[in-house]
Formats: sequence, C-alpha cells, structure tokens
Amino acid sequence: MPQPLISVIVPVYNVENYISDCVTSLVAQTYPNTEIILVDDGSADGSPALCDRFAREHGCVRVIHQGNTGPSGARNAGIDAAKGEYLLFVDSDDTVSPELISVLYGLLCEYNADIACASHRESGQRDVSVLGSEQGIMQLLKEDTGLTTSSWGKLYSRALFDGVRFPENIIFEDYYTTPLLFDRARVIVYTDRFLYNYRSDNSQSIMHSRFSKRRLAFYDVSDCVERFLAERYPRLVRLSRLRRTRYSVSFYKQAVCCVTRDRETEALLVSNVRRGIIPYLFGSGKLSSKAYGVVISICPPLAAAFFKKERKNGSKE
Repeated sequence: MPQPLISVIVPVYNVENYISDCVTSLVAQTYPNTEIILVDDGSADGSPALCDRFAREHGCVRVIHQGNTGPSGARNAGIDAAKGEYLLFVDSDDTVSPELISVLYGLLCEYNADIACASHRESGQRDVSVLGSEQGIMQLLKEDTGLTTSSWGKLYSRALFDGVRFPENIIFEDYYTTPLLFDRARVIVYTDRFLYNYRSDNSQSIMHSRFSKRRLAFYDVSDCVERFLAERYPRLVRLSRLRRTRYSVSFYKQAVCCVTRDRETEALLVSNVRRGIIPYLFGSGKLSSKAYGVVISICPPLAAAFFKKERKNGSKE
C-alpha cells in the first residue's frame, strides 16, 4: 500500500540567499511521497525565478505566485492548494533533516496521533513525549520546553485545518492558530530529535529585525488566546499571562535600543510588565528576565540605560 501524500508548504518572500538550501533539504527527504508547494508571496528579488527553476527540476515541486499577503496569506494559499492527507510547514530560510518527514509520520502512526513535532535545537536526546490537548498547549505556553507556537516543524493531520486558517495582516499569527490546532488534536507527540534547522541569522525576518510597533499585535493575539483558554482550559490562563509579561520584558529591551525612540510605545510596554510582574516572579522562567522585569517596573529609565549599554557592548564584541 502506498504511503499517504504529505504536502510541504513553504511561504517564500525575498529569500534568494536561502531558498536553495531549503528546497534542497526538502527534496532529499527519505519519505517517498511528498509534494512541495512553494508560495511566492510577491517577492521582489530573485526568489520567483528560483522557485520556477526548482519546479522544472523536481517533479514534486509546485509553485504558486501571488501578490504579497504576508506569511499567513501564503500558508493559507498553500493549505487551499494542498492535496496531501498531512501538512508540514517549513520557513523558506530554514533547512530540515532528510529524516524529518519519515520520523514525524512514523510517530503519527505509532501513537495514533494528529500532530507530530520535532525539535529545532540540539539536545542529544531522542525522548518522545505523548500529550493530550491540554498538556500540549501547556507545553506551548511554558518557556524552554522545546515545543513552540511556531507552525513550522510540525506534521499535522489535514483534517485539523477544516475551518481553521492563519489570521492575515498581523504577526504572531502562529500563536493564535497553534493552540486551536492542538485543541482539536486527540494526541500530540513530540520528539527531542534535532530535525528542524531554524535559521536565526536572517536579518530580513520579521522576528529578527529591529523592534517596530507591528509587534504590538502580540497583545491583541494574546487577548484572543486568553479568551480561548478561559473558555476551554481555564487552568492555563495563568501561563498565558506569564508569557505576556515575558514578551513585554523582551519588547522593552528592544524598543529602548531603537535609534528613534517611541515614548508612548515604551510606556505601554512598561505598563504590561508592571501588570504581570508579581506572578512572573513566582512563575517558571529565567532569573535574568525576572530581574529585568523588576528594574523595568521600578525605574524604566535605569532599565533603558542598562539595555542600551548592554547592546552597545555586545555590538563591539
């Protein structure tokens, strides 16, 4: 019996320096039945031509060219075009192990799971965790569990996306969508095996560029997630609020280091840190982030001066 078709969806936007490595890693998969859907989301560089070349060279590659809609719109277009029983999302500046799909599909079958997730960091472990919906969402919300709210690196049953799409025209769209998909899953399985190579040095990536007010969309998304949790998993609301505080600390560190500072935005970030600092101090998390949060809450100018000095010293190294 042939193995089921797995659709790999890759949003592509101005990644001509990275897309070749990404596609090369995907066509090298040991799993024998895949389609790779490259969604060119209005790229203005050489990415569209590269995508077309890959389609000519590899029969498993299809290309969709569309106007720029952002990562969500590109993923949604890929979902609508996909023919597979299972979906995998890969960012176009990342690469994956040749065994990624084989391992994740094997885990889905072994544990009768709806979602299988791989690690994006080297741990030297090959442990497997089998989780229910609530346990899975709990791991998403906690810090440094290995499971992230990112859509990439996870193999999903196609049926989970019936009626679910990524919200468009905002960032942190994964944070909105992934808990919904975990909620629909009967079983989620996670392996510590390092199978997804997440690239953190792409300066064009939205999440690695300098702070902008677009990141404040996190608060709207966080509000949506918190309402969802209050209805479905009220015990997890506390973790969502801790995550909100953790991100607020990180955002403030970035915002005060911008060349042109926005005092109104900084004040908003400070208020969010103060709002959650007490529970944050008693929750799990890095001690350094907790210490930063305390200083931001008590004396924002002191915190700003420290972060700017830290950034300046770091840039000299």
